[in-house]
Amino acid sequence: MNDCLVVIPARLASTRFPAKVLATLRGRPIVEWCRRAALAARVGPVVVATDHPKVAHAVEYFGGEAALTPASLASGTDRVWAVARARRARFVINLQGDEPLIKAATIRKVAELLRDRPDADIATAIVPLADRKRYRDPNIVKAAVGADGRCLYFSRATIPYTRASTNKTVRGANQRRFQHVGIYGFRYPALRRFVELPPSPLERLECLEQLRALEAGMTIFAVKVNDRTVAIDTPGDMARAERTLQNA
Repeated sequence: MNDCLVVIPARLASTRFPAKVLATLRGRPIVEWCRRAALAARVGPVVVATDHPKVAHAVEYFGGEAALTPASLASGTDRVWAVARARRARFVINLQGDEPLIKAATIRKVAELLRDRPDADIATAIVPLADRKRYRDPNIVKAAVGADGRCLYFSRATIPYTRASTNKTVRGANQRRFQHVGIYGFRYPALRRFVELPPSPLERLECLEQLRALEAGMTIFAVKVNDRTVAIDTPGDMARAERTLQNA
C-alpha cells in the first residue's frame, strides 16, 4: 500500500498537559510511540507535522522525518494538510500524536477500509466501551455507529443513551457503546474539502472536528478493533498507559 501517506500532527502546546507529545513513556516520547506504530503498519511514508523545533529534533533523534508547520494553524488536520498537499498521496492517514498504544494493525485496517469502501470519504476506528466510568468520562469520545459501520455521530456525552425502560428490550444495547480512536484516513480530495470548510456549529459545541465532516454530509466509516487505547490528555493518562503496558 504505497499510495498512502501517514502524517502525525504533534503540537507542542496543550492546555491540559503542556508538551505531552514529548512526555516519556518507557524511555521514548509519546510521539515516537505513534511514529513506530505507523512504520510497523507499512502502509506508506510517515511524517511528523509539528509547530516546534523541539518536537522536530526529538523525532529526528530517533531517525524519523519531521516537517515544521506554521504555529498559527488551527487544528491537527490543518497541519496534516500542510504536509499532504505537497505529496498528493491517494490516501492520507491522520494519526494523532497522543495515541501511544495504537496498534500497527489498526492503522493498516483504516487504510484498507478506505481502499475497500469507495463510498467512504473518511475512515476511522472504534473500540468497544464496556467500562461504565469511562463511558461517562467527557474526555473519552464516544461514537454512534450504524450496522454497516457508518458513523452517525460523535460526542463527549454518553451516546447512545440507554433508558432503563428500553435496556431490557433492545437486544445488545450495551454492546453499541464505542470509544473513538484518534485516527482518520482521508481520500485526498476529502481532506482538501474538509480543511476548506469552516468550523461547524456542532464542532464548536463538542470541540470535535470530525463533526464538521458529518455536518457537511461527508461519510465516515469505522472499523472495529480491540486496541487497549489510551489517549494522553492529562498527566494521569501516562500512569494509565504504563499500567496498560504492564498488563498487556
